[in-house]
Amino acid sequence: MNQQKWADLPLRLTSAVVMLLVFSGSLYVGSTGVLILGFVSVVAMLWELTRMFGLTGRRLFAVTAVAVLGWLPMVVYPAILNSGLMLPSVSGFLTILIGSSLVKKNRGVYVAYGALLTVGMLAFWYLVLNFGLVGIGILAVLVILSDIGGYIAGRSIGGAKFWPSISPKKTWSGTIVGWVLAISFGFILSQYSGVYWMVSFASIAHWMIPISVLVVFGAQMGDIAESWVKRCAGVKDSSNLIPGHGGFLDRFDGFIGAAAVLGLITALLLD
Repeated sequence: MNQQKWADLPLRLTSAVVMLLVFSGSLYVGSTGVLILGFVSVVAMLWELTRMFGLTGRRLFAVTAVAVLGWLPMVVYPAILNSGLMLPSVSGFLTILIGSSLVKKNRGVYVAYGALLTVGMLAFWYLVLNFGLVGIGILAVLVILSDIGGYIAGRSIGGAKFWPSISPKKTWSGTIVGWVLAISFGFILSQYSGVYWMVSFASIAHWMIPISVLVVFGAQMGDIAESWVKRCAGVKDSSNLIPGHGGFLDRFDGFIGAAAVLGLITALLLD
């Protein structure tokens, strides 16, 4: 075994355990705890995104302050999402709009990824409010399966790269293993749709396998999208806030894509 491939594993595992404990703690608190965690994460990710595109000092502080003011109402009064997406969407996109007026280079990339980030986090809020901790738990498991499948298969099997010009570490073997794990998890969910904790998804139980694959594919594309952004910005990591993982965007890029896909699917099929 090439030990060089696994050199970062201990640090990554330590950080992963800490993040898992924080996430578990938010689940224990309930929906409010999960929304607070989402709020902290989206502000951190918007700070990282704006910083990657060259804003510092007062300008970076201003954009971050707008992010706090824009997303905080959805924690204090999350029911505004139930009255329609117009107000939350305007509030969420306001940060990107202001940031784009200050960014000088690759403005289109900043706006495009900022829009994806905003849509993904709005979907996250939608899932929490409509499907509670079960919806977020399913989302988290699918993203974790995608990450684990990609990391282990990519390092142990290797092989052809999925999109080498954008994400040189992502392999077809890791991508396919992620799909296989998604199929397995989707099958398990389809078998337990009658259990009380799955009642919200019972009406689409027969779709759980393709839905799971689509969500994992969304996670993989979220990873690819963030790699593209970093290449455009000329940085290796979005920040160093999470040891062994880089920044919040580096860790939750897949979560953004997966949340956007699952939120869209459930909105179309269950509403």
